[in-house]
Amino acid sequence: MKKIITALFSLAAISFAANVQVLAPEGAEFAPDAPNMVQSIVRASVSQTGNTPVDGSAEIQLRTNVMTMGSTFVVVCEQVKDGSVVGSGKQKAGSVDDLDVAIEGAVKSALANTADDADDGAYASTASRSAEPEVVVLVPADRNDGDPNDNFAHKRPTRNYVSYGLGAAIWHNYEFEDKKWGHSVERSWEQAFVFHYARIFEVIPQAAITIVNNMNMSFGDEWEWHETFLLGGRFFPSTGTITPFLGAGIGLGIQIDDHYNDSDESFAIGLAGGAELGVIFFRNSATQLEVGFAWDALWDGFESFDRRFGAGSFYIAINY
Repeated sequence: MKKIITALFSLAAISFAANVQVLAPEGAEFAPDAPNMVQSIVRASVSQTGNTPVDGSAEIQLRTNVMTMGSTFVVVCEQVKDGSVVGSGKQKAGSVDDLDVAIEGAVKSALANTADDADDGAYASTASRSAEPEVVVLVPADRNDGDPNDNFAHKRPTRNYVSYGLGAAIWHNYEFEDKKWGHSVERSWEQAFVFHYARIFEVIPQAAITIVNNMNMSFGDEWEWHETFLLGGRFFPSTGTITPFLGAGIGLGIQIDDHYNDSDESFAIGLAGGAELGVIFFRNSATQLEVGFAWDALWDGFESFDRRFGAGSFYIAINY
């Protein structure tokens, strides 16, 4: 008998389920695969409410918008019927890890009245319907009261990384002859250690803004310190788990070289530039492994390009 009653209740629930057309989400641009991921979670959430998600046209449509407010995500779902919004839900997620929970809550709120609409008064008692009128709160999915061409409300969240690395370098100075004191220095190439630090701001999946600091130190016969601070960018030809990159930057540099300890050339500060080439492993992860090559050039002073120091570096870094 219990099995028969359970089966009858199941048939009743199926009969009152509605077909819901899940529209493509808007605003989900925080990752290349974000739109597909959000739509899949929405479809699964529709099924959890007892309704049936469909790709084709249906009497009920579900519209989803994912917006960013600072570092948080706001999910707004709207139930559209006959061209009018008849139900909505809004949830907030503090990070991408909590986005699925926010989507489920917003979908359930937006589709809360589908069962009442489907049974058209037969499933619920007349007394329960007339006891309290239904209140529908509408939350706008997108609002832009200014210029319709202004894209400020659709800013993409930036993925920020701090990078620390260590490696080896080869460094060179320049030929110098001090006629006044009879002192001369030949260009020398020496091995050095490198400490790599960077801030990486991925504004789009294919490009990033970077602040790079490479510091080279040599402890040979003559001590030297070569450091550059460069503002530039990176280009990523792909967005896979293993991604090569090409970057460049310009900024300032500092150089101390004991080869010139008998003259004023031992300390240099001036314009600097550099280029980098490397590979990032686990790029879709919050923690990445980076292997890179960099070349930095520093010109002593701001009026001449004849006095140039340079350093080539190989490093391994962790980005997080």
